[in-house]
Amino acid sequence: MRFRNPYNELLKKFSKKGIKYLVIGVSGINYYAKEPGTMFSTLDCDVLVKPKRRNIFSALKILEKNGYQLEANGEPIVGVDFWLAKKIIEHQAVIVSKKDNALRIDLVINGGRIPYSEWEKSKKEFIVDGVKVNVGDLKHLIRAKENSNREKDRKFLQLYKIQLKEMLKTTK
Repeated sequence: MRFRNPYNELLKKFSKKGIKYLVIGVSGINYYAKEPGTMFSTLDCDVLVKPKRRNIFSALKILEKNGYQLEANGEPIVGVDFWLAKKIIEHQAVIVSKKDNALRIDLVINGGRIPYSEWEKSKKEFIVDGVKVNVGDLKHLIRAKENSNREKDRKFLQLYKIQLKEMLKTTK
């Protein structure tokens, strides 16, 4: 069973443009949910992008073209170019993109201290409303949360330990 994803149109544009990406974080975990009651609440969609200049540049241009406001470290980004894409890679910056105070996509270069190549090798493809969506492998998604060393991730893992274990069983 699949559920309406407000980010689906944007992910479709990413795929159409050939952007190398994977949905990670809680949004990624939700693709493994078998029913609405097993989904987790999240405020954003974390998208891991392959750390290549053209790839990041293209992703930012699509976000910009689709009305998303971009920022890094709380500062607005105005004017996307290759220099900016290079700096994002160098600093492993997280780009926060917001639209209409409702949709938020975080573009990340580093997914839980797991190299992009490892994420890509084990990615899963989900078809949602005819759109192929690349999603991180559930084991990697959980490992990235463990690696993050953030209090909110430790609490998430502790609170949903049993549910995540069940999800892992059903993905084999």
